[in-house]
Amino acid sequence: MKYKIIEYPAFKVMGYKTKVLTSNAFTEIPKIWEKAQEEGLIQKILAQHPNNCPAGILGIASDGQWGANEEMNYIIGMTCEVDTMKYQAIPVLEGMEEMSYPSATWVVIEANGELPSAVQNVYSTFYNEWLPNSNYEIANLPVIESYLGDNHQEVWIAVKNK
Repeated sequence: MKYKIIEYPAFKVMGYKTKVLTSNAFTEIPKIWEKAQEEGLIQKILAQHPNNCPAGILGIASDGQWGANEEMNYIIGMTCEVDTMKYQAIPVLEGMEEMSYPSATWVVIEANGELPSAVQNVYSTFYNEWLPNSNYEIANLPVIESYLGDNHQEVWIAVKNK
């Protein structure tokens, strides 16, 4: 598993939020992506050139308390603002919601390869091997999947010291 640990400033994302049952997430989330593609939402995001970091089109799982809650929110969107001069803020597009996340320590894991197995393998390795042997525990922030194109993805998981 190729990863880096970074301290990242506060940032905002904009996106289309859908509530899903946590128990059905693996079947429902692909349907959300299909619907977003059919309705032109992916193209709308790509037209904004989402190069702020986390880059690309984002898939964000939030408010599920890592499987403990019955429901969770799934957001398809993009980073619209980062608390640094390096990135330019993008106005929130009509029909999207804005979510803010605080500065945090993130494990950014490469998930290169064919979807969905590349991302699923990252989660398995992270939870079963990396996390138990690290000095970290999961922070109460969403998990972010960054889809960069050409079978290149990153998974961002916020952590804190044990």
